[in-house]
Amino acid sequence: MARQAKCGKRPREDPVPGASVSLEMTYCSFCGRLSQRCACHEAGSDLQRFLERGGKSYAPYKRDAPYKRGVPPQVKSAERRHLQKQYKNWHTILTESNGECCANCGERKDLVLDHVLPIAKGGLSRLDNLQLLCSTCNRIKGKLAIDCRPAKHRE
Repeated sequence: MARQAKCGKRPREDPVPGASVSLEMTYCSFCGRLSQRCACHEAGSDLQRFLERGGKSYAPYKRDAPYKRGVPPQVKSAERRHLQKQYKNWHTILTESNGECCANCGERKDLVLDHVLPIAKGGLSRLDNLQLLCSTCNRIKGKLAIDCRPAKHRE
């Protein structure tokens, strides 16, 4: 049975009785979008460009829950201030433990600290959420949640 249409829109059809309706939502683990709206698999996407620099291939991975959204500006500011205070110390620690090269492509110059899970998606400025990337890989990665650290350094 069709429902009443509002504002001149087409009426939405009710599901067929007895038919299984899947309300399961999955999210892309890289960009955080609903799987149906994700463009990470498309050629030329930021994820594809990032993985190509590191000689890796795309392997889809889905999450059952979205990343945290709408992180308040006060939290973002506090996390960035905390990172600025600890930057040299953490950079030295990561360089000693992982080597002085980009975790993605192996480049040895213009290394910067990068959040594995970005602050905008609820990540924190802690040593266990940081990796060394070259400035090019960091710029391409943007807000994607990609962990390039060696397996022994992951949580």
